[in-house]
Amino acid sequence: MLCAILLPLLIPVGLVIFFKILNKPDKPALFGVYQQKNKFFYLKFLFMYTVLRFRQLKNHLTRQFAVEVGKSCDGTLHVHKQDVVLENKYYLGDNEQAIDAVYFNGTKEGDAVICGIARRPKNVVDAFLYLKVKGEELLLSPELPDTYQNQVTIEEGLYRIKGLEVVNFIPMRTWKLTYNGEMKPRNDSEKRVKVEAELTWSAVFSHFNYDTQMSPIGLARDMATEKWSRGYFKLLKKLHQTHYEQMGVIEGTVTIDGKEHSINIPCVRDHSFGPFRDWRTFHRYVYHFMFLENGDCLAIGTVCQPAVLSHLTIGYLCRQSDQAVLPVQSSDFKMYQHGENQILPKDYGFTFEAGHQTYAVKVQVEDEEIFYIGKSREAKFYERWCTVDINGVKGSACVEWHYNNVQSNREKTA
Repeated sequence: MLCAILLPLLIPVGLVIFFKILNKPDKPALFGVYQQKNKFFYLKFLFMYTVLRFRQLKNHLTRQFAVEVGKSCDGTLHVHKQDVVLENKYYLGDNEQAIDAVYFNGTKEGDAVICGIARRPKNVVDAFLYLKVKGEELLLSPELPDTYQNQVTIEEGLYRIKGLEVVNFIPMRTWKLTYNGEMKPRNDSEKRVKVEAELTWSAVFSHFNYDTQMSPIGLARDMATEKWSRGYFKLLKKLHQTHYEQMGVIEGTVTIDGKEHSINIPCVRDHSFGPFRDWRTFHRYVYHFMFLENGDCLAIGTVCQPAVLSHLTIGYLCRQSDQAVLPVQSSDFKMYQHGENQILPKDYGFTFEAGHQTYAVKVQVEDEEIFYIGKSREAKFYERWCTVDINGVKGSACVEWHYNNVQSNREKTA
């Protein structure tokens, strides 16, 4: 009887609430860039989480039946056929924005290696090398702070440019990094020293593929914040590229003007490829590579590519105790709170969650260098060497801060 009386009242009330929500204005983007949660956030989150979780489950089942082609002596690292394919060089074709890039970043107790080689069509390469050994000054490849270069005939199709070369030796196991040429000390750009580097990167943990291993909760949350349309999903597909990373160690010798130095440091390496990467589509990103004294390694960052994802949390934790590689599920690092106007903090902190455990990060910046990517310097990077403390465990880190530099270039030429 009561239901019969209330039902006619509840229906119009429900309709009023529905249309009120429907007509509720969206919250404005912070700084005109970073989207906020709006009226249909939870519905969009639920839908996207379901899609991503199903895709992840499908990929897991596919790998279960994939052929394992090798494993390490202790059985901790496994390689499947599809992983071997990932290590192959990417065919660039004629698309001017196609990319095939390899990257290394390692640091510990005064030693540091950062190297990147990004192949582009028409034998264009963005390449750079930083080397630091204890007791010696930081060395830079001669072209820095610029990275844009052209390969000669014998370098075509390879990760090789002017004495710098990166070669895959064993897929998902070992890479070789060599350099034979001149470098310049940071504090004397006119001086040149003769450098020979023979370095080997070896895997310690399994790789982390952003296509298949990101937290579906975190990615669904970030995607649900954006404004959806048919054009949005088409653009998301267009801007997609394959990117995976792997934590390991890099060791070998660096000879500077005849004096030999040994290096043995933790180091991340990555491989990115795809038909389209235009640095002008990125607003900013901040990416932490952290190596702790207990053997854990972490990569945690936030990316802002406003057309598709104005706030994307990325990263993973490599846990030494059980060799687990766990996706970062959430992070409270908000870019609009850190260096939005290129006034970068020297010390800061944030928290993140991985493996259903919360970690508190403290970062103290010790040193930094700047370089640019692109013929017109459309991307500006700060490489920042830091000390870190995560839940009381200390370590070293290199943090990369990227800024869109297009507007700065326009202002200079105006």
